[in-house]
Amino acid sequence: MQLRLEWTALPAAVLALSLAGCSDGAQPTAVALPAAARALAVAPDFAGTLWETTGRRAWRSHDGGLSWKRVHGPGGGLAVAFSEQGGEVVGPHGEQRADYGGIGLTPARQTPQPFVSLTTPYHRTDRLYALDVFGHAWVSVDAGRHWLQLRAAGLPNTAVSISAVRGDVTKPDVIYVACGARGLWRSLDDGATFTHMPAPAVAYGVAMTTDEQSQVLVAGDKVYLSQDYGRTFMPVLDRRVDAVAYDPRNDRLAYAAVGRELLRSVDGGETWPTTGE
Repeated sequence: MQLRLEWTALPAAVLALSLAGCSDGAQPTAVALPAAARALAVAPDFAGTLWETTGRRAWRSHDGGLSWKRVHGPGGGLAVAFSEQGGEVVGPHGEQRADYGGIGLTPARQTPQPFVSLTTPYHRTDRLYALDVFGHAWVSVDAGRHWLQLRAAGLPNTAVSISAVRGDVTKPDVIYVACGARGLWRSLDDGATFTHMPAPAVAYGVAMTTDEQSQVLVAGDKVYLSQDYGRTFMPVLDRRVDAVAYDPRNDRLAYAAVGRELLRSVDGGETWPTTGE
């Protein structure tokens, strides 16, 4: 018998299965988030450590969301991504670093502008992309030590969320940027130029995974999913969410935060029930 795995509403929670992958019969559990999420991310470590940034601080869970601990260090974390050096957290105080497990953050290092979103195309690289408070796009090739503003021709200054993925190492990274009411934009040349995507019309968050690069998850007026490299998008949840994320090494695990409620998908974001189901 083939089981149907669906999105499950996790009241105030971030959940994950082990990096071994989703097995038939896997059941989600409900746990509490410390606070409403600004960003979510899954570390590429053995435990699949879950990270949450709230705007005030960063939190991490080593047990699939059953318990949470504060990542100690300077506050103000708005976004988190993972390079080969570890976890990178950005916010108004600059950039901080921790190991994947989130034991503690280093003192903040100043960034050219306050960053509000951060991504890496692949966790085994030191290349990072960021958005600042003015909607400008930036790149670092040394894990945040130095930053260069991208030309980003065509990109609106309403950019609020960025996600990137790397396929063939001989080709440019694919970068998506959510620009609020200006919709979703994509670059196929490492951020030199951006093109407006026909849909979704509104985009506040975007996520991809190196494990299945055809998938693009977008938070807009609804949650939208593309399974064909952004050519088409289908609505998968008739609800606005605050943040979306994929597991970088398991394309079946996707997450969406709604205030202090967290939804988890175990089929790549195709289906989920309504709250409380």
